[in-house]
Amino acid sequence: METKEMTPIWMLILAIFLIGLPSSQTASPQAHNGQICSTWGNFHFKTFDGDYFQHPSTCNYVLTRLCDSTREEFVVHMQRSYVDGVPKIDIVTMSLMGTIIILHNSSIIVDNTKVSLPYSQNGIRIVDSFSYIKISDKQGSGPVIFWNQDDALLIELPTKFKNQTCGLCGDFNGISVYNEFIENGERLKPAEYAYKHKLSENCESVELETHTECQNQTRECEALFARSAFSNCQDLLPMEPFVEACLRDKCQCNGSQEACLCNTVTEFSRQCVHAYGTPQTWRSESFCKKQCPMNKEYAECGMPCEDTCSNPDPKVCEEHCTDGCFCPHGTVFDDIKQTGCIPVDECPCVHNNKTYQAGESFTANCQKCVCQGARWSCTALVCPGICSVVGGAHFTTFDGKEYTFHGDCTYVFAQDADTGARVEGEIGKCGQTATKTCLKTVKMTVNQNTIKVSDTGIVEVNGSPIKIPFLRDYVTIFKPSTFFIVVNTPSLRLEVQLDPIMQVYIVASHKSKGQLSGLCGNFNDAEVDDFKTESGITEGTAVTFANAWKTLDTCSNVVQTQLDPCSLNIENGAYAKESCSVLTKKNGPFSPCHTAVSPAEYEKRCVYDTCNCENRDKCLCAALSSYVQACAAKGVLLQNWRNSICDASSKCPNNMVYSYNMISCNRTCQSLSMKDYTCQVQHLPVDGCGCEPGTYLNHEDKCVTAPECPCYYDYNNNYVQANNHLTRPDGAKCGGQPERPGGKGIECQRSCQTMNITDCVSHTCNCVSGCACPDGLLSNGKGGCVEEEFCPCVHNGNLYNHGHVATVDCNTCTCRNRKWECTDYECPETCTIYGDGHYITFDGQRYFFNGDCEYTLSQDFCNGSMDGSFRIITENIPCGTTGTTCSKAIKLFLGGEEIVLSDEDIKVFKRENSEKIPYKVHVLGIYLVIESENGLILMWDKKTSLRVKLASTFKNKLCGLCGNYDGNARNDFVTRSGECVVDTLDFGNSWSTSASCPKAVSLGDPCSSRPHRHSWATRQCSILKSSVFSTCHKLVDHGPYYDACVRDTCACDTGGDCECFCSAVAAYAAACSDKGVCISWRTPKICPLFCDYYNPPGECEWHYKACGPKCLKTCANPTGQCNSLIPHVEGCFPVCPPEKPYLDERNLTCVEACPTPSPTTTPTPTTTPTTTTTTTTTTTTTTTTTESPTTTTTTTTSTVSPTTTETPTTSTIPTTTTTTETPTTTTTTTTTTTETPTTTPTTPTATGSTTTISPNPCTYKCICL
Repeated sequence: METKEMTPIWMLILAIFLIGLPSSQTASPQAHNGQICSTWGNFHFKTFDGDYFQHPSTCNYVLTRLCDSTREEFVVHMQRSYVDGVPKIDIVTMSLMGTIIILHNSSIIVDNTKVSLPYSQNGIRIVDSFSYIKISDKQGSGPVIFWNQDDALLIELPTKFKNQTCGLCGDFNGISVYNEFIENGERLKPAEYAYKHKLSENCESVELETHTECQNQTRECEALFARSAFSNCQDLLPMEPFVEACLRDKCQCNGSQEACLCNTVTEFSRQCVHAYGTPQTWRSESFCKKQCPMNKEYAECGMPCEDTCSNPDPKVCEEHCTDGCFCPHGTVFDDIKQTGCIPVDECPCVHNNKTYQAGESFTANCQKCVCQGARWSCTALVCPGICSVVGGAHFTTFDGKEYTFHGDCTYVFAQDADTGARVEGEIGKCGQTATKTCLKTVKMTVNQNTIKVSDTGIVEVNGSPIKIPFLRDYVTIFKPSTFFIVVNTPSLRLEVQLDPIMQVYIVASHKSKGQLSGLCGNFNDAEVDDFKTESGITEGTAVTFANAWKTLDTCSNVVQTQLDPCSLNIENGAYAKESCSVLTKKNGPFSPCHTAVSPAEYEKRCVYDTCNCENRDKCLCAALSSYVQACAAKGVLLQNWRNSICDASSKCPNNMVYSYNMISCNRTCQSLSMKDYTCQVQHLPVDGCGCEPGTYLNHEDKCVTAPECPCYYDYNNNYVQANNHLTRPDGAKCGGQPERPGGKGIECQRSCQTMNITDCVSHTCNCVSGCACPDGLLSNGKGGCVEEEFCPCVHNGNLYNHGHVATVDCNTCTCRNRKWECTDYECPETCTIYGDGHYITFDGQRYFFNGDCEYTLSQDFCNGSMDGSFRIITENIPCGTTGTTCSKAIKLFLGGEEIVLSDEDIKVFKRENSEKIPYKVHVLGIYLVIESENGLILMWDKKTSLRVKLASTFKNKLCGLCGNYDGNARNDFVTRSGECVVDTLDFGNSWSTSASCPKAVSLGDPCSSRPHRHSWATRQCSILKSSVFSTCHKLVDHGPYYDACVRDTCACDTGGDCECFCSAVAAYAAACSDKGVCISWRTPKICPLFCDYYNPPGECEWHYKACGPKCLKTCANPTGQCNSLIPHVEGCFPVCPPEKPYLDERNLTCVEACPTPSPTTTPTPTTTPTTTTTTTTTTTTTTTTTESPTTTTTTTTSTVSPTTTETPTTSTIPTTTTTTETPTTTTTTTTTTTETPTTTPTTPTATGSTTTISPNPCTYKCICL
C-alpha cells in the first residue's frame, strides 16, 4: 500500500522528465520580486504580494512562517532598535530545517554556538556575500534571507509556498491587500495588521513625529527615482510606494535626512534587480556615497561570482547582480595575500602554505613548477621509478598502482626487456592464516650473474655466499646500514630491508620506461595497464594478475581472500588502530611528509598488518618504516619518529650507532685501502645502525679506528691484518659451485605459463617427483602436454584455447600461441561518484571527498581556456549526522545551455550565444540519461550515483574532480591552480565553485564514531563478498566497494540507512555489468525494486531487469536505436510481445501501432524534438527529450522476472564480437542480452507536436533488517 500511495508523486516527477517539448520553445522573462519580502530604513515593509506599509515599532514580530503550525520548515522573527536616533535591525531570529540561527550586531549564533563565516553544517549555509549576510538551506527548498547588517532584511521564498504563509510578509497568494489586510470586510491599518504578528508584549510602538517645517516634497522624491540611472527600472516597479516612503523619510527622519533617503533609494535599486532590471550608478560624492575597502569600486549591479587569484577562471554566474564593492574590470581580488584587486598576471601562487610571487618556482615530486598568473606551470623532470613490496603482501608499482596479494610461490617482480635484467621474489605463508605471508627471498639476474638475498641477510652470487661489500661486472652490493642491503646494477637497483622484516624497493632508471613488466608494472606513467600480463592482456583483479607471473608451474593459483584479520582479534584491532593513527596525526612525527605522500593508504596497510601479525610490534614498525621510505623517495627525510615507538638504538650491535640517515660511504676498512665504489651509488636515505664518523667497519662487522683496520688488496675482501706485511697467499683455490640439495624435478618443468623461466631453483629446496612433459612439449595447465603454438591463453584466472576471441573494453583480443593479440582502439572512460563522496576518476584513481558545497566535477575549460564545450558541477548535501554528504543536484553546461538536474525536475537555461551541442534526455531503468553528440554521456540515478562517460577525443583535455583523463592516475590530483598534490582535501577544496565555500575537513571513520552500526554495516555489506557476486570477483575487485559500503552504511543515519547501502552495492553491480557480468542481486528483502505493481490486472509486461536493454522501441523511438556507449542498466522495463512491439510512453502499455499525434497549433521546430533549448537568459523550462540517440545497436531481450524469487542470480552479457569469457555457472535465473550492431543512425523527424511521455514505473522501497 505504501508504494501505491507514493506512485502519483513519483510518476509526476518522472513525467516532468519525460515530456517532450518543441526544441524552439521560448518564454518571456519573469521577475521574481513577487517572491520577495523586505523591510528597510524608516520602518518600511514590502510584502510578498507587493503591499507597501510603514509600521514604526521596536517590538519583535514574525516576518514569515507557514500558517500550518504542524509544519516547521521555517520561521523568521525580526526586532528593531534605535541607534543614535536611527532605526536599525537589532536582532533576527530564524529556524531553518530545525536549526536555530540568531543574527545580532556582528555575531552569528547557530544552535547556541557563535560561528564564523563561511558556515555550512546540517544543511544550512551562511556566507558573507558582498554587502549582505546570506542564509539558505542546502537543498534550496526553503527561504533565502539577506541581511545588510544595518537597516535592511530581505526574504526570498520558493513559489511552492504560495498561499501558505503568515506574518508581516503576508500570505504569498499573489494578490495584494486581499486576505492579509482584510478582516470582516474591513481593511486593517498597518498597526492592526502588525499586532496580529507581534511576539513580545513588553514593548511599545514608536510614534514618529512629522517635522513642523516639512513641506510637500513630492516632486523632489519623484525626481530621485526618475534619474537616468533607473531608466531600466521605471517600467518594472511601481513608483508610488517608493515616493511615499521617500516623503515619510524626509518628514520623519530623526538623523541625517540624506541617510534616511539613501535607505529607500537603495531599496528601490535592490527591488529593480529582483525585477531583472539593471540599475546604474546613482550615488555621487555628495549623495549616498559608499566607501569600499582596498581599491574596490562600488556598483549597484555587480556580478556576485567574484574572480580571485585562487579561482580566476571565467565562470557562469547563476545569481543575478547585486550591490556591493567589486574589483575594477581587468583585475581579480588577491585572496591569497589580501592586497586588493590586481591584474591576474600579478597573482601569487601557494605551495605547502608558502606564498610564491609570479615568476618564482619550486621543485618537488619529480616536477619543477613556476608561478605564472595565479597558476602553477609544471614540467616533469627525469626521475627513476620505484616499486615496493612491503608487509609481505602490499605492492606499489612503478606507476603508483597499489594492491595486496598474498602469494605462495616465486613471482616475477620486474623484468627489463631491453637489458634482460630480472627480479624475482619468493612469497610464502608465515602464519596460521591465509592472509599472513612474508617475503622470503629476492633474486636478481643480470649479465649472467644471479644475486640472491634471503630474509636472514645471507647474500649469494651465482649460488655461493659472499661477504659484502662486493664488486663484480658492474654489480655493486653493500650494506649502507644494518637494516638494508643495496644491490646496484646499470638498469635496476634493489634496496632490501631486513629489519624488522624483509621488504624490498626496486628502483628503475628512467631509461627503462616502457621496457618493464611483472608484478611491478610496466613503468609507462599509466596505472591503467599495470595489470597487463606477459600474454598481452590486462587482468581485472590483483589476484588473477599476480598468478600469471608465478615462475613455478607446480604452485597453485592463489584465490582471493575474504578475511579481515582485525575481525579475528578485537584486542589486536584496537591496538592496531590506535598505534597506526600516528601516521595521520596532523602534528605527529610523520606530518612533515603529508603534503608529499598521502598517509591514508599506509595507515590502512599498517592496521591490516598489525592485526595480521603474531608479533604485532614487528609488523607495526615495518609498516611505519615503509611510509618513511616512501617519504625519502620524495625527498622528505623524517626524523625522531622512533622516539616513542619502534626504538632501534638498543638494537645496534657491538659499538655501532643508530641514525635516521645512515651511510657506509668511506666508513669501511676496505675504503682505507682502495677506492670505495659504493660512494658512487645514489640510493634512498635509509635508517639503521652503522659506524659513526671516524670509525670503520671491519671484516668482523665491528667498528674500529683506522689503525686497527686490516689492509685489503682486492675487491674480493682479501686482506692482511694490521701491522703485517702484504703477502699474497699461495696454493690452490677451491673452485666450482656447492652442490645443491636434490635435483630438478617437475617443479622446474617448462609450461605454457613458465616457458621463459630458464634458471629454475626448486621452491622447496628438494626435488619433486612426478610426471613431466617430454622434451619439445609444454604443460598446458590442464594436465596435458602441447606444442608451444597450441598453448592456451590465461585471462582473469581462466584458460582459453588457441583461437578464442575475448573482449576487453572496446578492443577484441584473439588467443594465438599463448599470447593475446588485441586491437588497439582508444576506449571511452567513465568517472563515477557514488554514495558518501566516493570518486573513481577517468584514469581509475579512487578517493574519498566529503565536501559540502558545489564543485567542478569535470570540464574541458582548463588552464584558462575558453574553448571548452562542457562543464559539470555537482552539489552535495548532508545525508547523515556524521557530516557525510551525498550528491544532490547536477548542473551540466553544454555549449551555450545549462541543464540543471534535480530530484524534482530538469531546467534548461540559455546562457550564452555559444555553438549549440545537440543532446537527448531520456529515462532508462533507474537512471536519467543525457547523451550529447560531442561524446558525453551522463547517467544519474536521481539519488547519490552519477556516472560520466566520455569519448577518447576528450583525452588530455580535462580537469576537475574526475581527473585529467590522460591514463595516469598518479597525476589526477591537479588543483585548479595547476599543482599536482597528494592530499584529497587540498585537491577537492580547490575545485569549489565559490570563494564562500567552507573548506572540507577530514571526518574520520564513521564506524568508529558510531560503533553500534558497524556490525550491522559489515553484515549487510557482506553480500559483496558472497557467492551472489562470485562470478564477478575475478573481473572487478570487490574490496574497495566493500570498504565504501561499510563506511557509508555506518555514516548514513538520517533517512538514508538503506539507501547508502543499496547505492554502494549497486555501484559494484554496475561495475560488473560494464565487464559483461550481470548480477541480479536485489530481492524482496534486499533493496527491492517493485515493478509488478505497474502491470495491468492479468498482464505481465513490466519486469525488473538487472541489466536491461540499452534501448527500447517506443512511440518516440520506433527504430529502437540508441547510442552504443550507453551501458546496460538496471530498473523496470516492459517486455512487449511480438504482436505489440512498441511501448506507448503515454499510457505505459505495449501497442501494435503507435497512435497518430493530434494536430496542434504549435509551430514546427526547426530542429529535432530531442533537444529542448530556451532563448532567454532568465527562463527555466522543465523538459526532457525523447529517446532517439544517434548510433548503433538494436536490442532484443529474453528474461525471466526475478521478482518471484529471493535467490540472486548471475548471467553474462555477450556482445556480437566476442564469445562469453566467464565460465558457466548454475544459477536460478539467467538474463541474457544480445546486441546486433547497425551502422545507420536515424533521427525522428520533427512533427510540430508536443508528446507527453509517461514515466518509467520504477520505485525504490528499502527494508532495513
